[in-house]
Amino acid sequence: MSRPVTEAGLDLVRTFEGLRTDAYRCPAGVWTIGYGHTGDVQPGQRISQKQAEQLLKDDLAACGAEVERLIGVPLTDCQFAALVSFAFNAGGDALRTSTLRRRLNQGDYECVPSELARWDKATHPGSGRKVSLPGLVRRRAAEGDLWLQGSVDDPFRASTDMPQHVQTDDTRVASRVLARDGLRLRSGPGLEHAVLRVLPCGTALFVEREINGWLAVDLEGDGAIDGFVSAAFVGT
Repeated sequence: MSRPVTEAGLDLVRTFEGLRTDAYRCPAGVWTIGYGHTGDVQPGQRISQKQAEQLLKDDLAACGAEVERLIGVPLTDCQFAALVSFAFNAGGDALRTSTLRRRLNQGDYECVPSELARWDKATHPGSGRKVSLPGLVRRRAAEGDLWLQGSVDDPFRASTDMPQHVQTDDTRVASRVLARDGLRLRSGPGLEHAVLRVLPCGTALFVEREINGWLAVDLEGDGAIDGFVSAAFVGT
């Protein structure tokens, strides 16, 4: 049984998911009910608020188990709840492949709020492009705030005054496509995988990891892997 989520974490998810006791299609076309519950929802389905609360707790318990499996460093209750909310919204695969997970497991606790903030996009059903959504921006900020509530008390952190010197902690260097005729973005690390599209020469991308001469790349800067390219045609 996974670690329970704090009431603050439950309230965060309730606030951003909202309660719908009748089944509905989310903007991405997924049948949903209760507090963002998906997977086994049928058109016309109706549940009570009590059932919605139980579904939420069951869903967060499953996400909590995934967080415990993927994160190898100690977490406070607030930190754990923040990551469970993120995993519930973005999915376990997003956490598994994220730069957030890699950096946190290396002991970089400070990176988490800014890494969370990068996950503010969803795919527009009309254009197929990733677009930033105000609701996701606010949710990532709330998760980052909850994460920091689990940090050690410090007058510097607790100050409500805005610092006048602000920096980013994103240490990644954007690489670029060097192939004159463009570079094929594939669905996996190898020529046998499907071509998703061709990236024009000069396209900026972030390299997340390398597999046998193939680079898993993030094109949007949101921590999600968009495909794989040959390392031979990428440079700074």
